[in-house]
Amino acid sequence: MKLLLDEMLSPTIARELCARGHDVQAVVGQLLNREALSDPEIMTLARSEHRAVVTNNLRDFRPLHYEAIMPGGPGHYGMIFIPGNYQRTKADTGRIVAALKAELLEYPGEQDLANGETWL
Repeated sequence: MKLLLDEMLSPTIARELCARGHDVQAVVGQLLNREALSDPEIMTLARSEHRAVVTNNLRDFRPLHYEAIMPGGPGHYGMIFIPGNYQRTKADTGRIVAALKAELLEYPGEQDLANGETWL
């Protein structure tokens, strides 16, 4: 599985996971022209790159998830939701990296989490 980290997640997390051999990109701070993307555009980008989205923006992404998996919907390559009370400070980076690495090991294949969701 490949990941796309939503804007609230530091690109440091992506770099740490890439250093461990995983294909992870962040919306913020890695590639040009991604920081201003809307949530539907992030879903489209993730779909086009066969990436699962990692976000704690449940209010916006949960409806996008359901819309994508409805009959006739475009589908997606997975959603990893982070609860709102999950700490995301700089000091928590190692814990987030470890949790995401565990998800990457549990769902190693591109289709393993397709149209599904999991939680940190």
